[in-house]
Amino acid sequence: MSVLVVIVSAIVNTFVVAWATRRALGYPVGWPRTILFSLVTSVAANPLLLIMLEHAGIHDPLAPEYSGAGIAFSLLFLGWVLAIEMSLLAATEMLVPTGSLPGPVDILRHMPQYFRRMRRLFTIARIALKHGLFRYVRRSRTVENPETATSAAVALRRALTDCGVTFVKFGQMLATRPDVLPADYIAELSNLHSKVPSEPWQVVKKTLTTELGAAPEEVFECIDQTPMAAASLGQVHRAQLKDGTQVAVKVLRSGAEEVVAADLDIIFWLARLLERRTQWAKAFGVHDLAVGFRDSLDEELDYRIELRNLELMDGLTEIGVPKGFPEYSTQRVLTMELVEGTPLSSADEQVANLPEETRKALNQLIVTSVMQQVLVHGIFHADLHGGNIMLTPDNKLVLLDFGSVGRVDRPSRKAMMGLLVAVDLQDGAAAVAALRRLLIEPVNLDTRLLEPRIGALIMRVDSLPIDELFDELFRVVVQAGFQVPPGIAAAFRCLGALEGTLKILAPQSDFISESREIARDIFQQEVSVSPMVQETVERALIALPAAERLPAQLTTIANRLDQENYGLDFSPFRTAQSRSMMQHYGQLFSLSVLTAITALVGIVLVLFGQGIRWANTFELSTFAGMTVLLVSYVLGSRLLVLSVGNGGDVGSLS
Repeated sequence: MSVLVVIVSAIVNTFVVAWATRRALGYPVGWPRTILFSLVTSVAANPLLLIMLEHAGIHDPLAPEYSGAGIAFSLLFLGWVLAIEMSLLAATEMLVPTGSLPGPVDILRHMPQYFRRMRRLFTIARIALKHGLFRYVRRSRTVENPETATSAAVALRRALTDCGVTFVKFGQMLATRPDVLPADYIAELSNLHSKVPSEPWQVVKKTLTTELGAAPEEVFECIDQTPMAAASLGQVHRAQLKDGTQVAVKVLRSGAEEVVAADLDIIFWLARLLERRTQWAKAFGVHDLAVGFRDSLDEELDYRIELRNLELMDGLTEIGVPKGFPEYSTQRVLTMELVEGTPLSSADEQVANLPEETRKALNQLIVTSVMQQVLVHGIFHADLHGGNIMLTPDNKLVLLDFGSVGRVDRPSRKAMMGLLVAVDLQDGAAAVAALRRLLIEPVNLDTRLLEPRIGALIMRVDSLPIDELFDELFRVVVQAGFQVPPGIAAAFRCLGALEGTLKILAPQSDFISESREIARDIFQQEVSVSPMVQETVERALIALPAAERLPAQLTTIANRLDQENYGLDFSPFRTAQSRSMMQHYGQLFSLSVLTAITALVGIVLVLFGQGIRWANTFELSTFAGMTVLLVSYVLGSRLLVLSVGNGGDVGSLS
C-alpha cells in the first residue's frame, strides 16, 4: 500500500511541479528530470514531514486538538518542499538544458555505437600508453622543449601508425603545417605511411554493383580483379570500357565512412582534452586543425569532388591530367583515363637515360605550371610529391591523385607575388608588408622587431633549401603572433615539397631562383596597364549598384535637414526590442524590491517570538513568517532565473 501511495504521489507531484515551475518561475523543464526529482521527493517527503511535525510538538496530526495545526503545518512544509524542488529543477535546467544530453531512448538506441567508440578509445589509449605519449601532455611540457621534441615526435609517429588510417592521414596533414609544429615533428610525421592490405574482390564487386547499378562485368568490357594499387581509403583496378578505352577504376573501401566518422569523434574529443590540459595545444589551435582535417577528409571520401577537380585542373596546367568519366563515376567510384608510366619518384633509370635538355625542359614545365596554378589561377594540386607525377614512356608528365586541391583568392595571390618579389629584391620591409596582407595579423604587431628578422632570413635565401626557408619563415611569423590560413599554408607547403621532386629531374636545379624569376614575370604582367585597367573596371562594376543608390540617399539626407531633430528618433523605446529590454529590467527591479521586503517581513515574524499559540504547539507569528519567507523564496528563485537565464516570458510575473 505504501508503494502505491509513493507512486501516486510521485505522479501528482510530477504534474504539479512541471506546471508550477512554468508558472511560478517561467522556466520549462524536461520531463525525465521532473519525474526523477518528483520520485525522490515523494519518497523522502513523508518521513521528513513526520519528523518536522514531531519537532513542532504535533505528535498526532489526526487528533482533534492538532487537526487544524497539523494540516496548516503540512501544507506549509509541502509548499517549501515544492519550492525547493522547483528551484533545483530550474537550476539544473539552466546548467544542463533539456536536449543538451541524450535522453534515455537515445542512449538505448545508440548503446552499441557508444560501446564501439569506447572500445576504440580504449585501444587508442593503450597505444598512446605503449608509446609513452601521456607524459608529453602535462601542463608543464611543450612541444618546443628541445629535450623532449625528438622523442615525442617519434612516439607520436609510431602511435599514429598503430592507430590506423584516419590517424595516419591526420599526421600527414600535420606534416604539411610547419606553422603549427616544429621542424622535428614535421620531419618525423612526413615519414608516415599507412600499410593496409587490399580488399577482397568480392567486397569490391559488391561496391561496384551497388554504385554503378549493374555488375562490373556488365558495365566494363573487362576489369582486373587484382588491384594496381591499394591506398588507405581506396584501391585502383585496371579496366576496359565497352568502346575499348583503357581506364583506372578507383573504389572506396567498404565501411570507410563509418571508420572515419568514429575516429573523427575521438580526434575531436582528444583535441578538446588537449586544449584544456596543455598550453601548446591551445596555442596551436588543435581543435581548429581537427575541423580542417575533417573538411579535407570529407572531400577525399567523395570521389565526385575528385572528378570535378580533374575537370577543373585540366584547363589550368600544361602538365597532363587524366580524363574523367562521369557516367562511370559516383560518390564511391571514380573512373578515369588509365595512365601508363612510372611515378617520378621511382623513375630513376628512365630519367637517367633522358637527354639533359629534356630533363631541364620537364623541370621548367613543372616549376612554371605550379607557379601559374598558385599565383595566377589560385587553384593548385596540393600534394605534388614524386609519387603523384607520372612519367610516361614517351617522356610526358601526367599529374595523379586530385583528392587534395588547394585554393587561394586573388588578394592572397597578389600578396604572395609581392612576398616573392620582396625576397628577390632582398627588401625586408616590403616582405613584412606582403606578409601583413597575406596572413592574419596580430593586434600588437611590432614591425620594428619583425622587419630585421625577415630581412636577415631573406639574406640567407640562396643558401637555404626551399622547404627549410618556408619552415624558418613560418617559425618567425608564428612567433610574431601571425595566424596562417590553411590555404596559404598548403600553398607554401606545395612549393616547399616541390624542390625534392625537381631534384629527381635536374639535381643541379635552383628552384628558388627559378621561382623568383617566374614570380617576377607574373608580377610584371599583373601590374601592366591592361590587367590594372581590367581590375579597375571590375571594381567599378561591383561598386556601381551602390553608386546608383547614392543620389537617392543624398536626397533623403537633405530632406531630413528641414525636419525637427533632422528626422531622427532618439527615443530609447523606439523598437520592440528596446521596450522588451526595459520591461525586463523593470521586472527585475520590482522583483528585487518584493523579494527584499517579503524576506525582511518573514524574518521579523519568525524572530518575533511572541503571540498567539496554535493548538498550544507553535506560534502563529512563526507560521506566518515561514509562509511569507516561502513567498520570498519563490520570488527570489524567479529573480535568479530572470537574471541568469532568459526568464521565459518576461512579461508575466505569475
